[in-house]
Amino acid sequence: MILTMKKETKKISTDVLVVGGGTAGFAAAIAAARNGAKVILVEQHDYLGGTLSGGMVNMIRSMRHMQGPKDLEDKKMKIAGYESSYVDQQLVYSVAQEFVDRMIDAASAWGIKGQAATRQFFDPEMAKMIIEQMVQEAGVEIWYYSQTTDVLKSDSSVNGIVVENLKERIEINAKVTIDATGDGDVCANAGASYVLGNEGHCQPLTLYFTIDNVNFDKILQYMQEHADDIGREYVKRIVQLREEEKPLTLLPFKSKIKEALENGDYPLPYNAEKLVLETLTYMVRPQFKNGKMRYNLVSVNHDMAYNIDATDRIQLTKATIAMRDIAVKMAAFYRKYIPGFEDSYLAYTAPFVGIRDTRRIIGDYYLTSEDVLSGRAFEDGIGRYGSVADVHDKDGGKKQIMLSEVGGQGWFHIPYRTMLPKGIDNLLVAGRCVSADYIAQGCTRSQAACIVTGQAAGTAAALAIKAGVKPREVNITELQKVLTQQNQII
Repeated sequence: MILTMKKETKKISTDVLVVGGGTAGFAAAIAAARNGAKVILVEQHDYLGGTLSGGMVNMIRSMRHMQGPKDLEDKKMKIAGYESSYVDQQLVYSVAQEFVDRMIDAASAWGIKGQAATRQFFDPEMAKMIIEQMVQEAGVEIWYYSQTTDVLKSDSSVNGIVVENLKERIEINAKVTIDATGDGDVCANAGASYVLGNEGHCQPLTLYFTIDNVNFDKILQYMQEHADDIGREYVKRIVQLREEEKPLTLLPFKSKIKEALENGDYPLPYNAEKLVLETLTYMVRPQFKNGKMRYNLVSVNHDMAYNIDATDRIQLTKATIAMRDIAVKMAAFYRKYIPGFEDSYLAYTAPFVGIRDTRRIIGDYYLTSEDVLSGRAFEDGIGRYGSVADVHDKDGGKKQIMLSEVGGQGWFHIPYRTMLPKGIDNLLVAGRCVSADYIAQGCTRSQAACIVTGQAAGTAAALAIKAGVKPREVNITELQKVLTQQNQII
């Protein structure tokens, strides 16, 4: 007998609906629930945290003001030790610091409770469980395996979304919806204006991968023997960090890459016609697990695919397949060319592709590079941020990664208006798709900033419901007061 199932539409309602459980979304859900709202968190994967967990980005950058490099040597020294640096003012606390502290308690983050390093190091696998616990304890209803297929809208107001699979179709009606999809999917489908990348060209994609069975002492021996070529002070810094059992970052072994390129053993990034060795940057980092640094286990952050519109299913699929192939070939390159990797192997690749930018909505205010780099304060600021503007070259050419330092007082305000899609009511946006230009987004896309905007969006949504007003009409002074009470610096 062949059975057919008729799919009926179910209708439910909630106060706050958060779409996307990534870095911004989990914070938004927690904040809304802690401020008294009934919250549903919709996530297409089977975990929360986005890049912090499934993306295997094993750090939060940057909860402190981040010093920009003065020159190439200074850049190498700073990058090598950002993960253990407590230099300069910490600007982000609250939900982000709570996450760090709970990870430290679980022996899953390096560092000191109550503080965060410039790049706060942790175990991304344990992050899945800690974030999940935080969200559940706040009273949030989590919906995993949930695909958003439509937006519920009347006139200029968003009223929720449609979640659908082969078994059911559900309309989730909400008083306030928060778009934490990263790509601004809800905003775009609701008719909000947006820009894509830099004149349509987006920053490169990354698929993190992990290599196991590494002999780190042998790597250090090679570096010391070639210190004049690699950089003597940089090598001394790496050796010191290893002796102190601290986290660290290894930069590319460019002489070995040049040799591998000549032999046809080094993979080009997807959609890149050539590799510019002078500006090539990727990061290799030992992992922190069960209370200590594991120098035999390293993760690799490498620009792998260029000129991809990650909102396009076909482009993203092709890039993902290519990036997995690159990960395999990179692991083979390490085995063949880098001393200390001879017996290593590719352990796993991330199940979640690292996407640096796609859509950025046009909000009631459009944050500019001048705002960010001059350290501008705003009357409707919902948090301070001081990370460098980290903008990767869009095509792998001769431009280096931009690491411009925030000037002025060392921080800028993220205005509340950047989270309000222009012309759309009852909808907030949080994360890397807030309203900002291409350079400013090099700051606002990073993990700590996403948690800041997520927390502010969730808090604002709950306050709007309590006051019976639209998010655009929330009393800014009250919002700032509540955020300050939640240990956020305004």
